[in-house]
Amino acid sequence: MAGIETVMISEIITAAPNETVAEVARRMCGNRVGAVLVVEHGALRGLFSERDLLTRVVGQNRNPETTKVDEVATHEVVTIDAGAPLKHVLEVFRRKKFRHLPVMRAGRPVGIVSTRDFLEYLVEGLERYIDQLKYQRDLAEGIDPYDHVGGSYGR
Repeated sequence: MAGIETVMISEIITAAPNETVAEVARRMCGNRVGAVLVVEHGALRGLFSERDLLTRVVGQNRNPETTKVDEVATHEVVTIDAGAPLKHVLEVFRRKKFRHLPVMRAGRPVGIVSTRDFLEYLVEGLERYIDQLKYQRDLAEGIDPYDHVGGSYGR
């Protein structure tokens, strides 16, 4: 059974608690990510997302150049164990209604999965499955799906 480790991004973008929101937002833009993990001494302290930037900084007229990311990050972060099955990940996303899920192993962050990454993984798997079914159906009907590639194979 596939686990979350097959989907997660292991090159996580992190922020130190004392960095400014402006510094972290620039890093997020540069890496094209919607969330960073706030990490101190290898331990997860929070998660800072685009939504946090919008609601806790811009929405409250805070200065991103002076506001520390730890002041506005989400601190009650829901996480998932690296060995969790994909079905469990889907349940967490659906139940909690958020878009980024830190992946943990032995109490340390080892990755992150977004709903976008998760959905892309599922769609690619579904497409592979459908292609395989079509291939098997064609073979069962006596059709060689690769007949056009190298000739008629003696026909």
